[in-house]
Amino acid sequence: MNINQIKKNKLKTLLQFSIPSIVAMLLQTVITITDGYFTGNYVGDSALAAINLGLPILYVYLGTGLCVGVGGSVISGRLLGAKNRQKASEVFAQTIVTAIAISAIISLVVFMLFTPILGLLKAEGQLSVYFTDYYQIMLITYPCMVLGTILGMFIRVDGKPQICMLVSIMGCILNVIMDYIFVAVIGLGVRGSAIGSLIVQIITVLVQIIYFVMPNAIIRFRRFTFDKDISKEMMLNGSSEFIGEMASAISMFAFNYVLMKYVGAEGVAAFTILGFVVYGYSMVCIGFGQGISPLASICWGANEKSTAIELRKIANRILFVIGIMVAVGFFALGEYYAKLFGCSNSVADMVAAGFRIYAVTFLVMGYDVINSMYFTSCGDAKSSALISSLRGIVLLLAFTLILPAIFGMIGVWVASPCSETLTAVVSLFLIGKQTRKIKEEANER
Repeated sequence: MNINQIKKNKLKTLLQFSIPSIVAMLLQTVITITDGYFTGNYVGDSALAAINLGLPILYVYLGTGLCVGVGGSVISGRLLGAKNRQKASEVFAQTIVTAIAISAIISLVVFMLFTPILGLLKAEGQLSVYFTDYYQIMLITYPCMVLGTILGMFIRVDGKPQICMLVSIMGCILNVIMDYIFVAVIGLGVRGSAIGSLIVQIITVLVQIIYFVMPNAIIRFRRFTFDKDISKEMMLNGSSEFIGEMASAISMFAFNYVLMKYVGAEGVAAFTILGFVVYGYSMVCIGFGQGISPLASICWGANEKSTAIELRKIANRILFVIGIMVAVGFFALGEYYAKLFGCSNSVADMVAAGFRIYAVTFLVMGYDVINSMYFTSCGDAKSSALISSLRGIVLLLAFTLILPAIFGMIGVWVASPCSETLTAVVSLFLIGKQTRKIKEEANER
């Protein structure tokens, strides 16, 4: 990617990189919602609740993928900005090998802990059966998903975000077909949904691997010598993304525990349905983050810090507008949306009430996500990690454990808006601190 091209038209370049990422992320959300649609309509509310109970497992894999992938791709992007293509490819190869090894270890550990997890979540009877049927297969699917996510990140760094979008479109179409065949036609229930997801992920990974053996790829598979310094920097750079996803896992576990304690399976189902939209909007935010990440890292490597700052501001403004539209839309249509999943009237009422309270989250979430990923691209892992840990662990966990005990289901809905808003205040402070530091360095020259 030419730095002059980025500087010449920041908005156009940002959209060129972000829109394919956003489309890819939204299609991933469509896949999740499609799974939810077929599960809710052909299996039932209990199956939806069982899948939601295990979502913290997904976040562990997402955290691994983002930590290793973002960390490695940022290093590779800075090397490309400095015209060191061979080293950028070596970092790519080391990143892929690292991700495969860690994902395999996670699958083994989670498999061994299945029974304690079910006991801790108090999942009994049919919930336990659905949980086991689904996640035994997903322990194979998720490592493929991690590999596919990281391959996509490096394709973007290589300057071809459109390819990621095309792969995602293919995956989305395949997932709908697989869900229809295995769940609706053959009637394999949650196991069928998981089998379909596995097939889709395998095909997606194979297609992306082909890209890196094509002659026009700048970043390629190369033999490498394991570099401890690269691994250390990789993990440090991606630490905030890892913290963010681990935070999601912890908070989701806490939400499920609280919901089962104070509301029951209907509360978990309602939170699952609303969670599809929250997940979708977070994918839009992450899509912009993945769009800005390679650009900002290249700018930072080329010592064009002001350009990186402008890219961040543009992304923040766009997400604020999108957040308003999402909040207004689901504030008005929350109940109609809930009924698409074939849920009971009581669950639909919970979802509608949840959207009215949760709307504030959409206004500030984008600001927090973009700033966290921006700091990662700049090499400021501490600021990025602080934002991620506040919004996902420290504040969210505190509010999740305290507010539902006082306000019941309303307390569940209020927890996330409160944590995102307070984190935005801290994020604003960190941005101001970096701005002052850059100005001081400019004055010293």
